[in-house]
Amino acid sequence: MESMEISTLVVLTTGKEAFVRANAVLQMTLMVRRTKREMPVELLLLGPGVELLRSNQKNSPQFEQQFVGLREAGVRIAACEVSLESLGLTGDQMFECETVKGGVEVATKLAEGWSVLTF
Repeated sequence: MESMEISTLVVLTTGKEAFVRANAVLQMTLMVRRTKREMPVELLLLGPGVELLRSNQKNSPQFEQQFVGLREAGVRIAACEVSLESLGLTGDQMFECETVKGGVEVATKLAEGWSVLTF
């Protein structure tokens, strides 16, 4: 039987209030990608999760390193534009990422057969 690689969307709704958990999810996302290099992996920051993209906070250097490592490993990083707007975050205050409509992104990935992990 042929093994089938399932694409994975990791949805992070945990913000800076749970630093250890958010950090663990970023590390886990990188390990999933490194373990299964042929499998598409996307990280979607949604709700309070978009706070991790702020480039001007105490833990910014650590998060920036993790985002760079994820991008270098081939993980697509996206943020919900509605969540960004509700927090008043603009491009000049954030690390590099794509912006998407979070709910539409999740629905699209599910329709395409992606596995969705939510934290």
